[in-house]
Amino acid sequence: MAFNPLIHPGSLLISDPFLQDPHFARTVVLICEHQPAGSFGLVVNQPMEVMLNDLVPAASDMNMPVYSGGPVAADTLHFIHKRPDLLEESVFLQKDIGWCGNFFQIIHLLRSGDLDRSEILFFLGYSGWGEGQLDQELKEKTWITSEATTPLLFQVSPGRRWQYSLNQLGGDYAQMANYPIDPQLN
Repeated sequence: MAFNPLIHPGSLLISDPFLQDPHFARTVVLICEHQPAGSFGLVVNQPMEVMLNDLVPAASDMNMPVYSGGPVAADTLHFIHKRPDLLEESVFLQKDIGWCGNFFQIIHLLRSGDLDRSEILFFLGYSGWGEGQLDQELKEKTWITSEATTPLLFQVSPGRRWQYSLNQLGGDYAQMANYPIDPQLN
């Protein structure tokens, strides 16, 4: 199976409006890693009812939302942020979007105010694809591709990120943003 070089860290996967998979219906996934052996990403528009201080004792004073990053390894914590220039061990996904980094440094920077709470998102679990799996899903048009932007990730409310992503693409994609979940109800 051919490897799709057009997908890369910082790409977005926007689910097709009619995708029925309960884990990925109306989702936006930020790709953090894409290699021939497989891909790794985080769903950026599914907030959970759990907060960071519920999960991490060192963050007991940080009442910050946590998102479901996907159905794989739902007991692992991940994060993206707007400050890859500031955080050690960050992986640059775009020039102003970082993934991971030194967690204890993040806690310190949040407490000191050098990192604003609006500049970071936390996730439980991730979305993963084995060798060739994502490429096959792209051929089947399960996903619409785009590029991540800081406004989408850090300014648009989670409930609007799927629609916003499609509207940013314009044309037929913008029309898709308004499709009903069940076309038979139209």
